[in-house]
Amino acid sequence: MRRFLFLAILIWPLAANAQSTELFPRPPEIEPAVNFWLKVYTEINTRNGFVHDARDLSVIYETVPYNQRAISNARNRTRDDLRVLGSGQRTGLTAGQQEILALFPEGVSNRTLNNAASNIRFQLGQSDRFLGGLRRSGAYRAHIRQVIEEKGLPQELGILPHVESSFNPGAVSSASAAGMWQFGRATGQRFMRIDHIVDERMDPYIATYAAMSLLEYNYSILGTWPLALTAYNHGAGGMRRAVRETGTTDIETIIADYRGRLFGFASRNFYAQFLAVLQIENDLDHYFAGYTFDPAPQFREVRVDGFVESRALAETLGVSHARLQADNPALRAAVWDGDKRIPRGYPVKLRAGEVPPGDLLALVPDSLKFSEQTPDVEHIVARGESLSVIARRYDTSVSRLVALNQLTNRHRIQIGQRLLLPQGSEQAVAAAPPESAAPEPAPATLAPPPEPVPEPPPEPVQIASNEPVRIEEPISSGEPILPPAAVLPDDQELDAPVSGEDELAAAIDPILDVAQSNRILSAELAADPSDYDVDGRNTIEVQAEETLGHYADWLGIRAQDLRRINNMAFRDPVIVGERLRLDFSQVNVAGFERARRAYHAGLQQEFFGNYHIQGVINHTVAANENISTLASNRYLTPIWLLRQYNPGLDMNRLQIGQEIVFPRLQPVQ
Repeated sequence: MRRFLFLAILIWPLAANAQSTELFPRPPEIEPAVNFWLKVYTEINTRNGFVHDARDLSVIYETVPYNQRAISNARNRTRDDLRVLGSGQRTGLTAGQQEILALFPEGVSNRTLNNAASNIRFQLGQSDRFLGGLRRSGAYRAHIRQVIEEKGLPQELGILPHVESSFNPGAVSSASAAGMWQFGRATGQRFMRIDHIVDERMDPYIATYAAMSLLEYNYSILGTWPLALTAYNHGAGGMRRAVRETGTTDIETIIADYRGRLFGFASRNFYAQFLAVLQIENDLDHYFAGYTFDPAPQFREVRVDGFVESRALAETLGVSHARLQADNPALRAAVWDGDKRIPRGYPVKLRAGEVPPGDLLALVPDSLKFSEQTPDVEHIVARGESLSVIARRYDTSVSRLVALNQLTNRHRIQIGQRLLLPQGSEQAVAAAPPESAAPEPAPATLAPPPEPVPEPPPEPVQIASNEPVRIEEPISSGEPILPPAAVLPDDQELDAPVSGEDELAAAIDPILDVAQSNRILSAELAADPSDYDVDGRNTIEVQAEETLGHYADWLGIRAQDLRRINNMAFRDPVIVGERLRLDFSQVNVAGFERARRAYHAGLQQEFFGNYHIQGVINHTVAANENISTLASNRYLTPIWLLRQYNPGLDMNRLQIGQEIVFPRLQPVQ
């Protein structure tokens, strides 16, 4: 009876708020996708997968084992049969061709069948992984429920980690989205501390607050939960663009018609996956009879009034260093390796049953406390240098450089980039003659990603999976990978092996590699709904913190030239929200957009290094109030951030009684 009550407590927040057709509609147009994900999550495990049509998920050609040969054979066989059918042949068909034809509507056109031949995808099963995530979720459900209640959001949002990571707090995707809630670095820095000492994405408790703040933000600017949830994967800016280009907020129309460059399989299916998980959660006994939940651990916290070495703290408090590290996953490898100290005031978690009662801080003697953090040791990347060259020079390893700087195998180093080095590296370089850089090569370029999250080349393919399945040889079929579940194994660190290609790759020049820089910058601005694109008439929407001087500099022309082509008098200001015509006689559009995005990414990075968003405040405009005073004096919010929370706001026409959303900001300690 006691166990039954415990399970009821864990389940009731979702069951009590059973799927609301108002908040989370289930349009018939996406019903085939929802049913597909129900099958993926409940009917086949990670030893098998579906060969299916990537657009029409009601078309599942066959179920095959997860190995190179079976997948390749099934894809080729299906492609050949579809091409036969696409040629118009309807007699003398093989049994397999007849089965494939039966999957399509009667009278299907040859064009549809030929298109299908180029649209074959493999999806790995997830039932065993879902069950593992369900078990893990028990440790976090009560906390997630509490955070959602505090913010007044729908309880259904608490199931999102099923889609993102299978409730794996140590998950890291191929795009370096990290933690149970799968935050990218730039978006995560809006809400959490993310650096080489602390990465709060890896703390499932802190990251839960951040995830709900992000969803709250997405909803405030997009207005519907289907769009807000899809923006969790595709970015608020991307979804604002989808709404503009399709002229609708209907999720089913956007999924069917939007052809954004990065709106791929993962983004199109994110909401359908959420609905499938919601159905499973509301009928767990039907789908997973006999499931169990992990108990929620009980922690005590101690905030040391000084910087302290991790091993010294563990020894003083009588816990193992490994246990301390496991319970405080937000502290990065530099802390556990001894390169950095635990920051002053950091809330160190300790298992309640493993430490003595009473004042834990009193157990830490002053002799273990330092007044300052261990200083950083840095190297500035020069032209022609690679990770391997730098590692040899400082007598360290490439993998340690990658871990300390949280690099990924897609974001190779850039000229002028500051790399943090392990402690003691300055002595290593002083003792050895400097290594000459390699002969200057042509700037390295990176292949454009097929999806918002590119596939890591050296790893076995992981399609909608949390843990790689051992296969005889890696699959390199070029299939798009589904990011929400394509995470690395349990307990794998961010310092994953680096490919030999990336070790030797020379630093790229961001000025020359414009296309790659624009892709990276667009990802960094994913949470920003502002329009930084140049339209077909060579005009832009003026954004906050921009001036004619900025535009002239990015275009390589004079400000007075811009005034002339826009019929502006000398003292006429540029007005935020209005459109301005540009002159591209000196630079191309891509170069201008790169410079513009780099400016705003730097502006936002600097701001979120000093402030984190903790929630929102709804302000009702009163008489004699103006936006500048409210933003700068009362809410300490820059105009560019205010516009992100209120993208449709006309800042020159405020009305009494109008509601404005302000982010609730907290200075970084």
